[in-house]
Amino acid sequence: FEFRNKLKLIGINTPKLFSISYDEIIEEYIKGGNLYFYFHTEQANDLAFQAGKITGLLHNNGFVFNDNKCQNYLVNEDKEVIRIDLGFIQKSESVFAQSMDVGSFLASILDLKPQIYRKVAKEFLSGYLEMTNKKIPYLSIIIRNILALGFVYSHDNMIQNMLNKRIP
Repeated sequence: FEFRNKLKLIGINTPKLFSISYDEIIEEYIKGGNLYFYFHTEQANDLAFQAGKITGLLHNNGFVFNDNKCQNYLVNEDKEVIRIDLGFIQKSESVFAQSMDVGSFLASILDLKPQIYRKVAKEFLSGYLEMTNKKIPYLSIIIRNILALGFVYSHDNMIQNMLNKRIP
């Protein structure tokens, strides 16, 4: 409960936690869907930008998600991005851990059609940079390429996106 309140104070929305025990977590139901399924719609750019800002906010506060794939974000009815699956958050300011967050998000969208991938990746990175005022962690693309093998549905799109010299 305490950590969710901290996340809320820094601007990161999570589902309300009703109860938690050793073997059960009960959270509020978020009507909408996970972020991946919105990337084929008009709101994709804004939603990806919001996810980038959330990632940057967490990094600015000395934490990382460690599992930052887009499926770990929900979109509510107001088109706000909500972060779920908070179990792997840890305190870290290492370049590797931050690269893992950026790389895992990019890996989780690498199977989108190339024109959509470029837009979504660009908006995510723009949101991240707006919050951090830093460069993209330098290991992000290497981590993206490694993780993508286990994350993607379309290996054809993944290969096209990997070979594209215009990395956002």
